Amino acid sequence: MKKLYQALSAHISKDWNLGVYGITMLALAFFMFVNYSSAIDVSPFNLAGGFWPRLGYYGILYGGTYFATALLASWKTEVKFLSDWRFWSIGLALVFVAGLPKLHIWRLIDIKAQGWSLHEMVFASKCHFFVHQMVWALIGLGIIKLVFGKWVDFDYGIRIEWKQLKPYFLILLMVAPLVIVASFFPAFQKAYPQYKPWMFKEVFDLTVPQRAAIFEMCYSTGFVAVETVFRGALAMTMVKIMGTRAVLAMASFYCVFHFGKPAGEAVGAFFGGYALGVLAIHSRSVFGGLIVHLGVAMLMETMGYLHYFF
Repeated sequence: MKKLYQALSAHISKDWNLGVYGITMLALAFFMFVNYSSAIDVSPFNLAGGFWPRLGYYGILYGGTYFATALLASWKTEVKFLSDWRFWSIGLALVFVAGLPKLHIWRLIDIKAQGWSLHEMVFASKCHFFVHQMVWALIGLGIIKLVFGKWVDFDYGIRIEWKQLKPYFLILLMVAPLVIVASFFPAFQKAYPQYKPWMFKEVFDLTVPQRAAIFEMCYSTGFVAVETVFRGALAMTMVKIMGTRAVLAMASFYCVFHFGKPAGEAVGAFFGGYALGVLAIHSRSVFGGLIVHLGVAMLMETMGYLHYFF
């Protein structure tokens, strides 16, 4: 635990710049205000309108956030990555891979063509989303490595060193009380669990516990994609191009990636994503972050079930 704290402290000390970090946080606060208040109407994007509206919306939200933060991050840093074509090409490719599931293209299964009932389609669609996210993330990362591997030493952190994982379980224990307290707020109970099986009947002749178990297994696969893309590619690989500021750009992107979930979770995503990015670089593995991320997510789901049934 002490080594992880020292790694995080050393990274912040080396990378910290009040102007860069301050403006980044102010910009994210503004984006959150736009997203979570009714002050500005984003409905003209018509997210249900098809591929192009979605591409425009997520291109601006995800790509805009990542590259705008990177632009700020380039200020007062020794690494002149803005003039490096690898930053622009690989960064754009990674943003696309991260946002690909939101575009609803290249589906693994055409759910509407199966002749299922509405309740069955909802269940299958929710399960499909996360499995789809993992499959295309891993395929996308593989393609990016194949195309650009000649110019960049890609490292997605797919390695396990068991001795390094113990501190992450301690982190999970420290975070757990905060999750439990947050679970008593209405916004949390509205969002979790992600799939509420009690709201649907006659779904593939499965009982409520069976549907819950199947969904949670599918839900878990999404975290493999998230950790590999954000902590592996956008932190561990991009740090070789951008230097230490790669973590700040990744954390900002990760924050807006959580828009649609409770506001507190989006805030936590920035700070948690930043810390996990630094630790992934330090440990050269994404599995510690996966333990924390998946553990927190499953605790959220569990608290959602407990609040409903008890």
